[in-house]
Amino acid sequence: MDEPTNDLDVTTLVILEDYLDSFDGIVITVSHDRYFLDRIVQRIFAFEENGSLKQYEGGYTDYALRRYMEETAAETGEAKGKAGGTAGQEAADADRTGKKGKPEHVKGKKLKFTFQEQRDYETIEGEIASLEEKAERLEAETASAATDFVKLNQLTKEKEEVEALLEQKMERWMYLEDLAARIEAEN
Repeated sequence: MDEPTNDLDVTTLVILEDYLDSFDGIVITVSHDRYFLDRIVQRIFAFEENGSLKQYEGGYTDYALRRYMEETAAETGEAKGKAGGTAGQEAADADRTGKKGKPEHVKGKKLKFTFQEQRDYETIEGEIASLEEKAERLEAETASAATDFVKLNQLTKEKEEVEALLEQKMERWMYLEDLAARIEAEN
C-alpha cells in the first residue's frame, strides 16, 4: 500500500487499521504517517543514506529510537577518535562525512510534522470534543431507553464504538502533543 492514510477519513482509517490488525498475511506499505506505522507495522525496512536496505523490528517509534541511538553512538565514536588526536582518523572521518564534524545525515535532520500529522493536529481537539458530546448524548439516551431492549442494545453498541474511537483519538492527540513539544524544543 502506498500512503494508505493520505485520503482517508477517520472512520475509514479505523476500519483499515482494524482490518490490518486481523489480517494474517503480509502487507507492504509506504507511509509518512508515523502514528499509522506505530499502530500497524511489526517491522520496518528503511533505505539508508548509502542506498542499502536495513531491517528494524517494531513500529516507527522503535525505529526512530534505534536510529537515534546508532547516530549517537557514531558521534560518540567519532568524538573518541578525534580525542586521540590522530590526523589519520580525522581524515577518515572527513572522507566518510564529506567534511569534518557530524555526518551529513545527522546535521540537516529537523523534526517536523508530516502532512497528515499537521492536518490531524489542527483538527483533533474539535473531533475529540464532538465525540465526547456524542458519548454523553448516547449515555443520556441509554438511560431513557431502559425498557426498550432493542434500542438499548443498539445504543450500547454505538456508545462502545464512539468510546473506542474517542480512545484512539486521545492516544493520537497525546502523540501529536508530544511531537509538537519536541518540535518546539528543537527550534
